[in-house]
Amino acid sequence: MKELYKDILNNLHEESNLEPLHLNSRVLLIDSMNTFLRSFAMIPAINPQGNHVGGLVGFLKSLGYVIKLIRPTRVILVFDGQGNITNRRNTYSEYKANRQIKRITNFKVFSTLAEESDSIATQMLRLLDYLKSLPVNISIIDKIEADDTIAYLSQKLKDDIIIYSADQDFLQLVDDRITVYSPIKKKFYKPNDVYEQYGMHPYNFITMKCLMGDKSDNLPGVKGLGPKKLMKYFPEIAGEKRFTLQEAYQKATDKVEEHGIYGNVHLFKSQLEINYELMSLKNIELLDKDQKELDELIDSPPYDFNKKRFLEMYEKDLLGRGIPNTEFWLAEVFSYLQKYKK
Repeated sequence: MKELYKDILNNLHEESNLEPLHLNSRVLLIDSMNTFLRSFAMIPAINPQGNHVGGLVGFLKSLGYVIKLIRPTRVILVFDGQGNITNRRNTYSEYKANRQIKRITNFKVFSTLAEESDSIATQMLRLLDYLKSLPVNISIIDKIEADDTIAYLSQKLKDDIIIYSADQDFLQLVDDRITVYSPIKKKFYKPNDVYEQYGMHPYNFITMKCLMGDKSDNLPGVKGLGPKKLMKYFPEIAGEKRFTLQEAYQKATDKVEEHGIYGNVHLFKSQLEINYELMSLKNIELLDKDQKELDELIDSPPYDFNKKRFLEMYEKDLLGRGIPNTEFWLAEVFSYLQKYKK
């Protein structure tokens, strides 16, 4: 905790010697569906009408927490668009095909999967109403995953970026300007932090992911290649220099007679190319219309801060002490964001 306070004081001291902050000086990009579903699954809050409101209340409290922690100049909440896996499924038909539709809670308020799903949809729509009364921006683009939108914005914006997500895939974007904050580990990831935890620099993270695959997305890895063997046969991944997937494949081709692992990598070329196309968040290519929409978002001001409208919805939804001292919380968390303009 002392270290956190030291960092805050250091940041304040540094800011006092810099040019005045503007809207895009320190942008917080929130992986919003990821955050909402974690809140929904973890928080059993029920309002007096007997409706589950854990996703709604949990998301708003998480939003307040991370804003107070980071003190960004701008907040952009990024949601998955409808049909968001379509593009990747066109590349690889088995992408996320292992994900079964099943309940994510055991709360007694839901008797069936259908009831739980209805509550997720209802709370999500209501959450958007709340967010539109706060000084933030929202991005939802059809057929685009939040990962791609966040990656595009983080590289298009030129100042400091903090990505709020539990998804490890974002670690490949970490550099001197882009930081990832994990709400599960409550930890900031800068380049040295990625190296300390994973034994590699962020720019080699994508090479590791492609070779090992990603079970959660149903993307296979090289047969027989686990973490230990990866470092044994490809120690360059832990080196100071960038070690690309192409270099890893070339090494395997050159040494194909030396060990079966190299042979497996050599035979895995087509899947490695698919893995890279689906996993890489660098140099994201979007349709012109989608790029235009995000470029316009960057140039657009946040929503007006309508505290009265927020409190009216809060009272109507009977959220009670879900957020204690709600009016004070709103002012403490969001009021300062209004001073940052283009």
